[in-house]
Amino acid sequence: MHTYTRSEEIWACLALSKSKSLGCRTWQKILDVFRSPARALSKSEYWADMGLVSPAQSSRFHAKEWESQALEELERIESGRMRVLIWSDPEYPEPLRHIAGPPILLYYLGDISLLKNPCLAVVGSRNSSGYGREMASRICSDLSREGLTIVSGFAEGIDREAHKGGLKGSGKTIAVLGTGIDLIYPARNRDLWGPIQNNGLIISEFSMGTRPEAHNFPYRNRIISGISLGVLVVQAELKSGSMLTAGYALEQNREVFAVPGAVNLDTFSGCNHLIRQGAVLVQTAGDILEVLGPRLRRSEVQQWTENSRHPDETETEPELPQGLSSEEKQVASMLIKRGRIHIDDLAQSLDISVSKVSRILIHLEILGVVRREPGMYFRL
Repeated sequence: MHTYTRSEEIWACLALSKSKSLGCRTWQKILDVFRSPARALSKSEYWADMGLVSPAQSSRFHAKEWESQALEELERIESGRMRVLIWSDPEYPEPLRHIAGPPILLYYLGDISLLKNPCLAVVGSRNSSGYGREMASRICSDLSREGLTIVSGFAEGIDREAHKGGLKGSGKTIAVLGTGIDLIYPARNRDLWGPIQNNGLIISEFSMGTRPEAHNFPYRNRIISGISLGVLVVQAELKSGSMLTAGYALEQNREVFAVPGAVNLDTFSGCNHLIRQGAVLVQTAGDILEVLGPRLRRSEVQQWTENSRHPDETETEPELPQGLSSEEKQVASMLIKRGRIHIDDLAQSLDISVSKVSRILIHLEILGVVRREPGMYFRL
């Protein structure tokens, strides 16, 4: 099989992302089949026959309306004026691949290795109260001191306090932009730009020159939740971008946390609604660590369990019911092997989408084969 250079992979990512006939959900379908963007581009004449795109999409893509923009962007990247993380890079965060419509590339400034850290997204109102800002600052600084990386959207209010808190600890912070990385928006946060670039990470899927258009920010929000173990909503109205991020988190099987507020304040109506719907009520950083702790420590726990098992010790595998499909047997076998496991880790281990694993687990749960535990963990 042909091995493609990183330059060829970058070009393919630019071709896909600059084509107005394709969107992020279409890229995902194409890459689910071909894995490599460069390989996908080399087989683009077959996309329509394979049902990956419509004939109209294929025709428009092959008209190469995207080529001039892609060439301009490639020149910027190869000249070193901008750094980019692409789908085929080993540093690309695995959880992000499995969300609905993942970005095919990310422009960045700062320490890209932070994407491998355990992350918590923190979102909330731009027009926040003193109480909301204080809670965001205290919780985020405490979590960062425990090693969690704080992810937010670089807006005013709660986002600003989240980033400031993240910079106070070893976990640091990641700012996900709804603009190009050459634009500091809002200008109020200019004082944070340097510290985050030097001691954290700034990322965007939007190319240089992209202005703060309203439709960009929902796209940004899916990345905020997608790279995180969970989302903390500190202060938000019922209809707000923060609640949209919480919705993405639920779709992506992430944890949702919320800080409670006065019931007569609209600015906390979203948080209180989330708590009524089952979100974890948060008063301190400890409330979050209590839920995420098992995931943060699972590698150490697994290693301790393996090391402490007596070499002569044998285990009796449980008997599975008759009539399970091959995929159900595959999931059950992984649960036998790993014991208690998070749905994201299960999907990654089996190389199956989270949505598909979720459907299999629901059926196995109905059959009484698996048990669901808090935090989207499962065991036989």
